[in-house]
Amino acid sequence: MTDTDAAREGALRTALTVFARDGFAGTTLEAIAREAEVPKRDVATEFGDLQGLYEHALRRAAVCLSPAKDILNRSDAVPVEGMRRFVDAMFHTFVEHPDCVRLILRENLDAVFDVEEMTSGDRDNDVALHVERLLLVGQDAGAFRPGIGADDLLALIVALCEFQVAHAATIYAISRVDFADPRNVDGMRRMVVDTVLAFLTSNIAPSGHDSYLVSNYEVGADEIY
Repeated sequence: MTDTDAAREGALRTALTVFARDGFAGTTLEAIAREAEVPKRDVATEFGDLQGLYEHALRRAAVCLSPAKDILNRSDAVPVEGMRRFVDAMFHTFVEHPDCVRLILRENLDAVFDVEEMTSGDRDNDVALHVERLLLVGQDAGAFRPGIGADDLLALIVALCEFQVAHAATIYAISRVDFADPRNVDGMRRMVVDTVLAFLTSNIAPSGHDSYLVSNYEVGADEIY
């Protein structure tokens, strides 16, 4: 990595942290450049204005919260173990990148961008496609119950994984459960994995619906297999 690349990477990492902490409205290029110890003109040259830097930080946050390629490219003969491995990997990405979780939460609550401007509208997300594959294989094998879609599963996993970042202070104030305690990190990991597997394998009677949530995007069979 060249000095220029290192400076760019340092500025981007710093920007992600500052945006997650202070929000877009509470951040300036000067503040980011000062914390990154990079000249402001260099930051502006690399990323343009503050909004350009914010967009790069937001995209980086999304990438950091995706499990490693070796997880997403893996084919598992036993669907339950494949799902266990995937959920465990998702949990650890959220634990390891709390600022990425905070930044994405901020963007959802106080949007700077129109989501349509940042997405193509195509479901080319490796995470979503991996979940589709695991789910279909598990349902075909009778290991997972019908009536669950990939969007249902991702909504559940993300909600559980982001909980300890989004609500840590409130939960500690109410019950003194410290999510920074390694025992609680592991306990939450086990809870998330067990909850998802129980959701998939429970003997709930079919509701007659194909899924809980409805997406405007349909995945073709050629995209899954």
